[in-house]
Amino acid sequence: MEYTAFKEALFKNAEAFGFTDCELYYAASDSFTVKIFGGEISEYSNSDAVGASFRGTFNGRVGYAYTERIDESVIEGLVKNAAENAGIIEEEEIEKLYPGDSAYPETANYNPALESFDAARKIETALAMEKFAYGIDKRVASIDYCVLSTDAGVVRIANSYGLDLTDRANIAVAFIVARVEENGRTKTGYDDWHGNDLNNFSYEELARGAVGKALSYLSAESAASGEYPIVFDNRAACELFACFSGIFFAENAQKGFSLLDGKEGAAVAAEGVTIRDDGVCKKSFGSASFDSEGVATQNKAVVENGVLKTLLYNTKSAGKAGVKSTGNGFKPSFRAAVGTACTNFYLKPSKISHKKMLAGIENGILITELAGLHSGANTISGDFSFAADGFLIENGKKGRAVEQITVAGNFYELLLNISTVASDLRFAVPSGAGTFGMPSFLVSGLRVSGL
Repeated sequence: MEYTAFKEALFKNAEAFGFTDCELYYAASDSFTVKIFGGEISEYSNSDAVGASFRGTFNGRVGYAYTERIDESVIEGLVKNAAENAGIIEEEEIEKLYPGDSAYPETANYNPALESFDAARKIETALAMEKFAYGIDKRVASIDYCVLSTDAGVVRIANSYGLDLTDRANIAVAFIVARVEENGRTKTGYDDWHGNDLNNFSYEELARGAVGKALSYLSAESAASGEYPIVFDNRAACELFACFSGIFFAENAQKGFSLLDGKEGAAVAAEGVTIRDDGVCKKSFGSASFDSEGVATQNKAVVENGVLKTLLYNTKSAGKAGVKSTGNGFKPSFRAAVGTACTNFYLKPSKISHKKMLAGIENGILITELAGLHSGANTISGDFSFAADGFLIENGKKGRAVEQITVAGNFYELLLNISTVASDLRFAVPSGAGTFGMPSFLVSGLRVSGL
């Protein structure tokens, strides 16, 4: 059934049933993935999916229901289920549908040219990537993971207040893990690329990056325990901030799950730290014109020069705080209820190069890999203890590789102890939690356990 016809029939049925307002959230996607191993296709999928959720106010409360079919036959049951769910939901805050904003930012998430790369060309590219990686160095023993995927999707939101929005996006992602062996030692290295124009993708560059990382770790040894100046490279920094991003969510603060509750307007980071959450960012592929509630996204400073300017709000947490939503009310799929997520969340870079930042460190550690981010983090207290790999920093230069170390600290204290931010901003692959971009940065001192 065509979307507009489905929407109109759904709203008409809901009004007749007794709903005072209603909303349709529609999502459709087309996904392709090919995984190569040993010169052959080991996994392959080419699928599409569609679904929708209905939300509306019935007897003063909002109820939800969803369907995986866009068909007239499901409308009556969808409305009835939402009404039944409204009757069993008991919350102190009254949820309200959003009537819309006067203007919405434009995005450039969709590139029609990506659709011209058919399945055969994608498979050919993935096969060539693995073959090229094997030929880079004789010490390459295996390419454990070689994947090329594309995703295209559209999200539409409409409600009985006249809101009617559409956002379309597509993206390609390539990922490779190389394993090298020498003198009985085995190490792996990975690299990834993402974008919406495969003409900008170099599988040779990606393969060299993964193999080069693996080779650089072959001489790795542990490091002496102690407190060191620590540099998180931009990839590790993205993983760290993604792990603790929930402390900036207003709903978590209101529930006692973040120590930033009541801290808006107070210094929570070093003076040189500015953290932004931009709904539209030209350097990222995770932009959105609106959130899952139909609120226009905003480009905003979350922390500016160390001061917490705002938490991230959806309409419910904003209503509770008496403020306007920041456009961060997202849900991971049409099946889920609205929560909070970042848009393009990043630490504002400086003009200081990564190399220059290292030049001022006599004896430190550069962290390039983190492990155990879920089990090793307390996202309420901010305490963390992560397994890590990286390199020594000796007399201002990157030294030998280090492995089997643990870096520990507290994220709230880390924010206050960031002494230098570099210029090498890099955005990670967009995820359901948002898109994270970080430059490398220096923390004045963290505890490392090694030898």
